[in-house]
Amino acid sequence: MKQYKAIIFDMDGTVLDTLDELTTSLAHVYGAHHLPVRTRQEVRAALGYGYTGLIKRTAPDLDPAEQQKLAEEFKTWYSSHCQGHTHPYDGIVSLLSALQAGGRKTAIVSNKGQAAVSELHEEFFSHLVSFSMGESPRYRKKPEPDMVWEALKRLGCAREDAVYIGDSEVDSMTARNAGLDVILVTWGFRDKEDLERLHPDYLVQSPDELARLLLGQ
Repeated sequence: MKQYKAIIFDMDGTVLDTLDELTTSLAHVYGAHHLPVRTRQEVRAALGYGYTGLIKRTAPDLDPAEQQKLAEEFKTWYSSHCQGHTHPYDGIVSLLSALQAGGRKTAIVSNKGQAAVSELHEEFFSHLVSFSMGESPRYRKKPEPDMVWEALKRLGCAREDAVYIGDSEVDSMTARNAGLDVILVTWGFRDKEDLERLHPDYLVQSPDELARLLLGQ
């Protein structure tokens, strides 16, 4: 396998299990507006498109202005309640430590708002990953390539020497739009069968398998 110099990760569903926190935060916002509370599985299927995308996919009958209002409410609530049940998937800390020891450059690029991304980066990854980028007015959201290109610029790495790792169709499209190889993981927010249909360069089942793949072990 090609030895990548830079490895960019998605956050939710790839390095962090955030599903419980996102589900309870959405339930809080929807409950306050007397909207149907979505199940954990419904929220899982709607993730990957940022806060606005989550609202559009779980409250599709609302008009766009109301969806945007709810997205802002969700952003505010979740940004201050994004910890507690959130944790790295088993094996992720070891994987990132091994990549660091192996001299690989790493970063996280997420459609989650920057405030929550920064908070979670400081709690879990500040000693393991160079930086974590979240949604902001400066860059278009994934699957547009803007944030990935900015991350590569900060890492000082060319596209052909980098790979993007995620868990959804959004991540696959992001990598392709940015001109990077893509690795998809099966422990996140999409089922293995759905990921196989995306034809990633690699599909991996565990962080240990990913470590062996990236480090040539």
